[in-house]
Amino acid sequence: MSIEQVAQNFFNAVKEDNTEAYQAMWSDDIVSMEPGNGPMNRVEGREQLLEKHAWWNENAEMHGFEMAGPFVVGEQFAVNYSMDVTMMGERSQSSETAIYTVQDGKIAEERFFYEAAEMPE
Repeated sequence: MSIEQVAQNFFNAVKEDNTEAYQAMWSDDIVSMEPGNGPMNRVEGREQLLEKHAWWNENAEMHGFEMAGPFVVGEQFAVNYSMDVTMMGERSQSSETAIYTVQDGKIAEERFFYEAAEMPE
């Protein structure tokens, strides 16, 4: 599968909230990185990333969500996300860019870029 196909399939799965489809695109040793000093700023492996997603789902209430992309360069693609979310009782709007690195047809790394807020432990 080409990088363009991986990127578009992932983008569509996230947009459709098809958890099973986008998680199937992760490599088993995926690395996920975010700015800040919170407990979720770097997770390694499928199991830790599943725990990170479970934490997000338990603590975030989404009111709106938009995506733009994917934008492909070489073995990477970017997606821009805009969210209206209540996290820990505080509602805010935010934007972030995610850069995904693909190896052997799977997403091996994801990096999120946004202004970091202090995350609760």
